[in-house]
Amino acid sequence: MRDNIIYVLDAAALFSSYQLLLPHDVTAVTSSSILAEVKDEDSRRSLETSLAAGKLLIIDPGEELIREAVSIADELGELSKLSKADLSLIALVIKFVREGASVTVVTDDYSVQNISKYLGVRILGIKRKGIDKVIKYLVVCPICGYVGNHIYCPRCGSKMVRKPITASP
Repeated sequence: MRDNIIYVLDAAALFSSYQLLLPHDVTAVTSSSILAEVKDEDSRRSLETSLAAGKLLIIDPGEELIREAVSIADELGELSKLSKADLSLIALVIKFVREGASVTVVTDDYSVQNISKYLGVRILGIKRKGIDKVIKYLVVCPICGYVGNHIYCPRCGSKMVRKPITASP
């Protein structure tokens, strides 16, 4: 197994049993938070097979990496769109990038794709095409103009909206 080629898999990849399609010389990883999202019987059976065959590793990132993932998501205006499981996946990407691995993230989640592309890794979609460029968003209240990364405005209670402010290839 080449330890420097890592595929980080989101739930969409696990639902499609993507890990079983990968060559034997790459490592497929996910977090236990992502694993918990897989509940249907067929996907669970595929996961059990993958884990028993060593085709999938479960790695949970430390709190420091999670905090870094939160910081990057906040910087890009993506934080309100991400679950704890998504943040654990992004933290794994940060970990492997730091270790010098060649990383590919397999996900249909556009926010996870956006952050992954920002981190300079390859992305693959399962049912959706991967994004072409990194987009930075400003999260703003459409009623009172408050700016901050919240789901609802802390001033007036309105639902915040994201507006793209920059894009890069």
